[in-house]
Amino acid sequence: MTTDMTTTGRAIPRVLDLAALVRKRSHFLFGPRQTGKTFLIGRSLPGVRVYDLLDSSVYLALSQRPQRLAEELSPADRVVERP
Repeated sequence: MTTDMTTTGRAIPRVLDLAALVRKRSHFLFGPRQTGKTFLIGRSLPGVRVYDLLDSSVYLALSQRPQRLAEELSPADRVVERP
């Protein structure tokens, strides 16, 4: 279990070890908006490639040419996340 500090200074225990999970297989991380999913991924998996599909230019580029993902991702890029 890890502990993160929020902006309020309270420690929140994290029971999910994302790094261990993604080494085994792919997963979906579901939850309501503004609950810290992206923050958790950023803290647990630093340096992962992120495609923000809420950014209209990213969304349009990928929807018009989805093969761009295969061209940009290398075998080292094992995690794809949408904030």
